[in-house]
Amino acid sequence: MISLHRILKLRDLEIFHVSRNGRIISYVVIEDTRNPFTEEDKKLDPLCYMDAEDIDAILNVFRISIINDEKLNEEDSDLITSFFSDFVNNTNLTNFIIKEYIQEDLYDHEVNLKFFNKMLKNIGSNYSIEEFDEMNWIYLSQD
Repeated sequence: MISLHRILKLRDLEIFHVSRNGRIISYVVIEDTRNPFTEEDKKLDPLCYMDAEDIDAILNVFRISIINDEKLNEEDSDLITSFFSDFVNNTNLTNFIIKEYIQEDLYDHEVNLKFFNKMLKNIGSNYSIEEFDEMNWIYLSQD
């Protein structure tokens, strides 16, 4: 059985770790790009087979990155991909891309802002998590 733990939630970014039997099998980053598909995205399967007009109609793309220290086996990859593909509400204006990444030293670091930023850099994200004053923490936790 797998379990999911959200370890960071920001406005446009969430980071989870996926565990099986108490052992982390992957980290997953969901990033709301608030942008359409890039030219690089359009070359990916199945987008490369779609009409340009349909692709250009999508105004917001979520990037879902599955990160592990080694290639996931097919069963784990399919399970995580299937699970996280249900996180995004597909509409005619919103879609997502899922990619898997290998970061060999992934589990050799303390989990902190530096760790998150290194992970984001390794997956090619433009997102950077800035340090904030602990006095403002209370405001971040209120909806």
